[in-house]
Amino acid sequence: MRAMLTVSLLVALAAGPAFADCTPPPDTVQIPDGATATLNQMVAAQKAVKAYDTAVKTYSDCLQQDENAKVAAGGNKDKLNAKYAKLTNKQVDKDTKLAAKFNDELRAYKAKNSG
Repeated sequence: MRAMLTVSLLVALAAGPAFADCTPPPDTVQIPDGATATLNQMVAAQKAVKAYDTAVKTYSDCLQQDENAKVAAGGNKDKLNAKYAKLTNKQVDKDTKLAAKFNDELRAYKAKNSG
């Protein structure tokens, strides 16, 4: 009986991290207006965009691990895949739009400072 309790406890602890709560990154990155921004503001924005991109990758990895764990536990693979793909795609779309906005403002910054 005691051995069964120990094994159950170990299984529960091992499963804990696999079912961790994946939290999407906060979308608080501010991109300055390239036509009026300073170099320091553009560099800070670039770093923030890169950090957001890394956070989206970490979130996507977490979702993948969570999905894999739920499928291994007997969950419906197709339903879980659709659910997790939707969550991942939402963040990737935000990341893509943020990068595009930064690139637009960077072009404006470079145009302003090219001469």
